Amino acid sequence: IGGGPAGIMLGFLLARAGVEVTVLEKHQDFFRDFRGDTIHPSTLELMYELGILERLLQIRHSKIAKMSVQAGDCSAVMADLSHLPT
Repeated sequence: IGGGPAGIMLGFLLARAGVEVTVLEKHQDFFRDFRGDTIHPSTLELMYELGILERLLQIRHSKIAKMSVQAGDCSAVMADLSHLPT
């Protein structure tokens, strides 16, 4: 099974059903700029529905409610996630 989001989900569901699963990485190394280092609220909701959110939250992490940018004396909020219900 490939390592993309759909492949990971399929692998998880198969493993949970007792099927032996191997996740393959198409790149030779893991040194890429982005490797899913953010988890969106909708994904957290899915993790909750799958019953694995508590285990996920035990991993060291940071919560971000707002993202801002500062340029000189000016700053602007680029994203405000604090109002999301998840």
